[in-house]
Amino acid sequence: MKKLAFFLALGILASCTYRDNSINFLPFRNQVFTFWQTEKIFYYDQSLNEEFLSESQTVTENKVERGQVLITHAGEEMASTKTYRTDYYSTETVKPNKNGEMDSAYSPLKIKKNANYNAFGETTYDGVTYMLVRPEYSKDVILVEPDGKIYNHIGRMLGKRLIVLSAEFFITPEDLRMYPVVDTRVENADKAEGYTLTYDGLENDGNEMVFTYHKFGEEPQQARFSICDEQIEIFGLEIDVFDASEEKIEYMIK
Repeated sequence: MKKLAFFLALGILASCTYRDNSINFLPFRNQVFTFWQTEKIFYYDQSLNEEFLSESQTVTENKVERGQVLITHAGEEMASTKTYRTDYYSTETVKPNKNGEMDSAYSPLKIKKNANYNAFGETTYDGVTYMLVRPEYSKDVILVEPDGKIYNHIGRMLGKRLIVLSAEFFITPEDLRMYPVVDTRVENADKAEGYTLTYDGLENDGNEMVFTYHKFGEEPQQARFSICDEQIEIFGLEIDVFDASEEKIEYMIK
């Protein structure tokens, strides 16, 4: 009987030294307990609350209408094409739907709607996959189900694994939920490729049609043609001119 009491006391002592991580009488046994009593975490790629590039798209805006009779006023574009990159930067956070509280004899945890909560990974516990949420400046880890419901036990980190504490928490109000929120910022890259062709009206006493061809990244260039020219070519664009005046031009791009 004394031997049984001795081994029970030794088991309790080993368990306590594992929890506070201070004294290590049985290192091999503690290693086994760490494997079985903690949960593996799948960590998200990005850091907590850190902005990341979520998507990048190449956009082409082509405003070249061929085979149609068009009218363009002086100072306006006759044709243009522009290719540029659009980047989408996202920040993932978690937002409670209202103020609430997780309360127990262990330690109360207040949940504030406007506070910062960071989701840093996932774990599967008792067959359910939970999102792991850490309140700002807290060691507590909140386990959130896929539908936003909060599990009534909290977790603590042990190294890179999770311990789910046995203390049960009472959650109020009952409809308190936490949902992932993605905020996205759009940014267009400065560098673009393409050109614009603008009609600038008439000069030289109305005898010359004036155009401006601007290739992105280069200086704009002027092109001049006689008012009598019915077919012109501007940097590869073949154009039939039907009528031109100081105010507008009527034309067709082939």
